[in-house]
Amino acid sequence: MKKKRLTLLMLAALCLALVLNGCSQAKAPAETDKPAPANNAGDSDSKDIGSDPVTLKIVVPGTKGGNYDSIKEAVEKKLAADGQNTKINFVYVDWSDLDQKTKVMLSSGENIDLIFDAPWLHMNQMIAAGYYEELGDLLDKFGSNVVKNRSQQMWDANKFNDKIMGIPLGITLTQGRSINIRKDLREELGLPPIANWDDFVKYLYAVKEKYPSITPFWPGSSDITYSTVNWQVRDNSELQMRPTGVTGADLVLHFKGNDGKVHNLFDEMEPKVWDMIKQANQMYADKVINQDAMATKIDSKGALQQGKAAAAPIMLFGPSWTKEQMKQAGDNAELEAVRLFDFTRGANISNFAQDNFVAIPKASKNKERAMMFLDWANANEENYMLVEHGIEGTDWKKVGDKKFQQLVPGQDVNGGGLASFSLIWNPVLEKTIDTEDDDTMNANSFIKEADNFTKDILTGFTFDSAPVKNEIAQYGTIQAKYYAGIFNGVLNPDKYWEIYKKEGSAPLKKIQTELQNQIDAFLASK
Repeated sequence: MKKKRLTLLMLAALCLALVLNGCSQAKAPAETDKPAPANNAGDSDSKDIGSDPVTLKIVVPGTKGGNYDSIKEAVEKKLAADGQNTKINFVYVDWSDLDQKTKVMLSSGENIDLIFDAPWLHMNQMIAAGYYEELGDLLDKFGSNVVKNRSQQMWDANKFNDKIMGIPLGITLTQGRSINIRKDLREELGLPPIANWDDFVKYLYAVKEKYPSITPFWPGSSDITYSTVNWQVRDNSELQMRPTGVTGADLVLHFKGNDGKVHNLFDEMEPKVWDMIKQANQMYADKVINQDAMATKIDSKGALQQGKAAAAPIMLFGPSWTKEQMKQAGDNAELEAVRLFDFTRGANISNFAQDNFVAIPKASKNKERAMMFLDWANANEENYMLVEHGIEGTDWKKVGDKKFQQLVPGQDVNGGGLASFSLIWNPVLEKTIDTEDDDTMNANSFIKEADNFTKDILTGFTFDSAPVKNEIAQYGTIQAKYYAGIFNGVLNPDKYWEIYKKEGSAPLKKIQTELQNQIDAFLASK
């Protein structure tokens, strides 16, 4: 989910103004009822519950950092000082295994207390299957800090069937994204800054010719969000195509424009998308795209830092590594971000939904304590930065009021702590990394303002997948066989698209029909 560090002045002010209106099922407390900043343990009931010893099992994506033990110890010590007798056990799941492993964990009833999920992963399916606890009451009783750190708009746009099934994680109204490329290589090749996709492809072929030991482009493997064609479509404001989310980031079933209609590439292929698919296949044949794209365990950021890749899709508007952190790739190695996002006001459609969430499984035996831990981590800057970025003075240090500097070599701009963006990320307490340049700051500021987007007419709509849960499971198996291969150029589309269509059309058509019926009912009720 598959991540960035931004300035918060404008959005923080917006959040503080909006939160006073309250929050549907998780209502923001009135001003006089808000806990004092030093009250990290909540009311007396929370203190009584927090006195019993408990160890929380927390499942997040990624790998365990070298500073895990020291940060874990510091977190547990601070929890105890604040009245919570809580230990924490983080389970890190590699991105390439995240989908399947977390599905197995949930379906087996494993005792997990907090888990990362997302609509692009399998959140809707897990909710439909009944694996997640509805959080309204828990937020009311134990989550006042969690509530106040997110605006009314964020809560309203991130419900599922009008219920709070997960805590939205984000600091902007859409996800910033770019293609990170090797600036040093581009300059050595004598190429100007990249302004569009065609320029980018020219850069890739130039890299292939001059630097044969470096893979020009390293798309995502297990997460189709990062597939070559998906990444190109995502920022094409002329197409205005976006996944429905029902089948993850799959574009076969998609929205186009803002008319509330569900489109299906099996019924009618979009010519521009087909051109992109064919181009990706040619790029793969020319060895411009990673030849191990379907099986690699090295993620995009890792491939860049290790010097294996000259370009990769990154869910940030800026570089994922500083020049100092790129030393492994070469003394002069440096990244720059190619932003294909259209910054024209109103050009992008948004339902203001966040990409990432943290949920409490129904199987958890410690639901109240899980929410209390989240609330503690959201209570103030000290707790938040400790979990998100590590120990002050060891892992990071303040730079003014709103920025921070990482002190440990090798940390990416999202990392440093126990769980980066995947557990407590919010727009009020997050700081901006001091290496962020002005262009990146301006880009991030743009996507904090709702007026810069065209509001999706489906804002607030949630699909109930229960009527077609079998078809979703059936299509998911078929999708796994073909989608990433075709949209990363690995499989010949002239052959495999028809096979994919033949196998996938029937279940996907049922999903499409049910989705359209529910959308029609939603729009009719407005």
